Amino acid sequence: MDVLGRVVHHAFMKAFQVAATLMMLLLSQLAAAADDYKVIKLEQDVRRLEQQVRDLSRDIAELRRQSGGATVSAPREPERAAAPSSSPLWLQSRNWQRLRVGMSELQVIEALGPPSSTRPASDGAGRILFYALEIDTNSFLGGSVEMRDSRVVAINPPVLK
Repeated sequence: MDVLGRVVHHAFMKAFQVAATLMMLLLSQLAAAADDYKVIKLEQDVRRLEQQVRDLSRDIAELRRQSGGATVSAPREPERAAAPSSSPLWLQSRNWQRLRVGMSELQVIEALGPPSSTRPASDGAGRILFYALEIDTNSFLGGSVEMRDSRVVAINPPVLK
């Protein structure tokens, strides 16, 4: 009986060690997922703040023009320099206006940049390129381009949802 007790105790301890190891692995995966979410959220916050800076720079330039300020073109140069490098191409309406039905997927990506995500079309015959930016917890800016046979068949410019 003493030997049986030790065997049962040993088996229980082994099972407990396996369960503890699995729990630690699960917790590490959850922590990594939480960190990924935080990084994505911070990237979106930075994009939103960059957009606000560009908007305010445009407002300042307009006010200077209206007041007859001596330096009308000076505020425009930083704005032009900042927009292409810091803002995703798809946030600029002129890039959506360049899109045409029949364009290739490569041409779309050259105009708008890489999509936020892609999904198969509901009919399975094509795919959809999604462009999205979370504004806050209840709203986001999103647009999409529907592709069939690697060609544009529908363009849905971004709208606030």
